Amino acid sequence: MRQLALAIFLAIALAVASAACGGGSGGESGASDTGTTDIAPADSATEPPTTATGGGKPFQISVPKGGLPIGPQSPQKQVVEVQTAMALLGYKVGKPDGVYGDKTLNAVRKFQRKSKLAADGLVGAKTAKAINKALEKANQA
Repeated sequence: MRQLALAIFLAIALAVASAACGGGSGGESGASDTGTTDIAPADSATEPPTTATGGGKPFQISVPKGGLPIGPQSPQKQVVEVQTAMALLGYKVGKPDGVYGDKTLNAVRKFQRKSKLAADGLVGAKTAKAINKALEKANQA
């Protein structure tokens, strides 16, 4: 019974999360503006930067603040940043899609081990700073 209740809860949570992200259809629904303009359209998550950003600076990810690491529950935009960074550093994450799945988790863990950080698979401030440092070094090569 508990498993059924948990499954129902997870299904509802996923449905709510999907609706908050635009439902994943990528098309216009004709709905009025509901104040979610800060959420990137599904299409933009698949076209992350792959080289230096404007002004000649290397691509960098946001450093999490407030003790909340980037992980499976993070906003799509942050996850795409991490996936893009991992891909630029040579880790296999698949196409950056904003979903913090097993490939992303494993890539972050490998990076953390290589960088002698706690390999929890989440991108906290220390891991983010190490990723940005590695991206700078890779950009200089």
